[in-house]
Amino acid sequence: MHKTWALITCIFLTVPTMSWAETTNSIQTPEHQNLTLGDKFEDMQNRMKASPIKVTSYTLVDATKPNTLAVDYTYEIENFRYNITIVDGHVFKIDVENMDK
Repeated sequence: MHKTWALITCIFLTVPTMSWAETTNSIQTPEHQNLTLGDKFEDMQNRMKASPIKVTSYTLVDATKPNTLAVDYTYEIENFRYNITIVDGHVFKIDVENMDK
């Protein structure tokens, strides 16, 4: 019982320090252009106007698209981290994280 309370206390102390990414349908780039789910990969490159800080490829875990390659492009712009997932040449998912939190 004592270990359970210690674990719960530890979780509550660390949660406020974690930052959470939110999934969204679209973002506005620094040049005020919209990037939306379903946009082409080339459109993302042209609109972001920056090089990603990290690129990660992996097999997508999705029952509707087995053995599909996904590529995450991570950008840091103006205290925000954008993680954009490309599947089949199109924007599949957009996560945004406020780095000030």
